[in-house]
Amino acid sequence: MPEMKKGTFTQSGGLPHFEINESFLQESEEFIALTSPIPLKTLSSAVVGSGTGLYSAFVNRHVNKNYCCSDHQRELAEYLRSRGFEPEETVGMMTAVFPKDVSYRFYEGNGFSVLIVVTAGVGNAVDASNSDSHPLHLTPGTINTWVFVNGTLADEAFVQSIMTATEAKTKALAELKVIDRVTGTVATGTSTDSILIAATQSGKELPYAGTITELGRVIGRGVFTCTHESIRKSMKRRMK
Repeated sequence: MPEMKKGTFTQSGGLPHFEINESFLQESEEFIALTSPIPLKTLSSAVVGSGTGLYSAFVNRHVNKNYCCSDHQRELAEYLRSRGFEPEETVGMMTAVFPKDVSYRFYEGNGFSVLIVVTAGVGNAVDASNSDSHPLHLTPGTINTWVFVNGTLADEAFVQSIMTATEAKTKALAELKVIDRVTGTVATGTSTDSILIAATQSGKELPYAGTITELGRVIGRGVFTCTHESIRKSMKRRMK
């Protein structure tokens, strides 16, 4: 297993207490990873570890924009294993965005905290309302969003977190005037975006994550900021 950076991990009353923050992140030329001391409850659209589950490792792997594989789930699982990650314990995504273009922020809420991690590029930007104008061709995930919550989320909050994060991502694209090249309209995302919501399930109970709830406000602000920044980094790289 790759070496984990030191994070906030203390003992209180005989029970472990920790806070997922940016110190848990590991960055390399190949991937961005986060390893948690305990499994986190997750909901994701990842290639490996999709749906709901309990996972302790999270990997966003960079691949060439022309990446093509008949069984990408198996190939990614083999890649994770070769890098010391157990696929059964890992949420794995792929992106054509370079890892160094990542943007992340840590936010303190009222009794909870959130780490947002985004890799974003807009080479295959799509307007979801006009997506039938595009050919059915999948490319590596281009906007991958991670939301780690130090708190206890209800099932509703997991789903609402995805809704709030998606709305914030779309707002970032609109502000940057990202255009769907096929339709000429403002893009809402890319053709293969992916998202992860993960929670420690300890600490403050957070029943909702809509846009005006205390958790939703943090997610909205964080995802907008990180998406905006990562896209700008990616655009700057493409202009060189």
